[in-house]
Amino acid sequence: MRTFISLVFLVLIGSAGNAFAYPSEWTNYDPGDLDAVRDATITDTQNRLEERDGQVECIACHGELNDTYDGVIDTFEIVDQTMSAALSCMDWEIRGACIWMTCAAFVCWVDTSIKVKNFVPDLVVQSYDRAAGEPWTESQDINQISMAENDSSWVTTMIGWVTNHNVDKVEGGRSNEATRHDHVNLDFKLVDSYGNPALVAYNTLAQGLFGMVCAGRTFPFYPYFISNLDSIAWRWHLPEFFYPISWAVGMDRLGSGHNSYGGVFPRSGFLTQADGLKSGVLTAFRAMHFVTRPNEPHLYFTIGQPSEDGYWPPGPLNQNDKDTGVFQMLYPQDESSCQKFPYGATPSMSKRSDDDSYVWNFWRAYKCCQRRGSSLIWHSG
Repeated sequence: MRTFISLVFLVLIGSAGNAFAYPSEWTNYDPGDLDAVRDATITDTQNRLEERDGQVECIACHGELNDTYDGVIDTFEIVDQTMSAALSCMDWEIRGACIWMTCAAFVCWVDTSIKVKNFVPDLVVQSYDRAAGEPWTESQDINQISMAENDSSWVTTMIGWVTNHNVDKVEGGRSNEATRHDHVNLDFKLVDSYGNPALVAYNTLAQGLFGMVCAGRTFPFYPYFISNLDSIAWRWHLPEFFYPISWAVGMDRLGSGHNSYGGVFPRSGFLTQADGLKSGVLTAFRAMHFVTRPNEPHLYFTIGQPSEDGYWPPGPLNQNDKDTGVFQMLYPQDESSCQKFPYGATPSMSKRSDDDSYVWNFWRAYKCCQRRGSSLIWHSG
């Protein structure tokens, strides 16, 4: 299995072309300005980490993981849980009709097909505390290939460049920064997203139903986002802290009122949160927020797609629009239904993980109709 995943990853990464979404103004960034940028953007997080004398992400570690850690969920379980929830999560419905036209010489004729809508399990998303602690077993192989190892020269060099520290290890965890009367909790999560391995079975099912179910177009096992490869943006908020919305208190938060999980911006792995489950939910949402959009200042492969005749993908993730993304928890709870983020103000204990690792399926709604001609001339719904 390791060899197969290795080959798949290398082939896909080699064919990615310009899918990495660094904007031109960032790739032309002047490293001579690094100190000023760092001082202006990192603020409390930077100061707290510097006080740890180079222990960049090992903040009150929950206990070291060893090389024998096998994760908490494997590919077979993900496929099984995805397909078991398919009838509930796909939320299939008839939306309208499509009219197609075909012309040959001076004769044209039309045909019709039914337009349908259904959700597709595009991605598996995992949120966890530290490198080498990926909850999805097979994703450990993909991450090791992409980074060499959890303290790879790529990741440590990037972090060391930003922090002026000699970084020896890349980890994560929770820090109780608070004094007795200052209830502040600095948390950090790694997040990865991969094409859902169940898409092989799901798309086979869709193709066998003669255009009555929309198929997905993400690639199984494909690494659309690995946060440790996005070290500068995910760990140090660069350049997200330049966005005015990152400084606007109360703006663009996940949830609202008494049920706010925190700000969507800056879209990084750090947040102030006392609840580990809410940390996992918010960081997973942040990652899916830019993965569903093109040309964002992160290192990733977008799953955003343009529409085409007979196939209409959803728009970017928006918490107020269910069609743009719902989540099915795979670990710690095996859910058979999907829902929007966030959960309630006090999520049930069954959703809480003992090791602060969480895994979800990310479903999005597609509309499609079977092609019955060379040109789509009209459609409804």
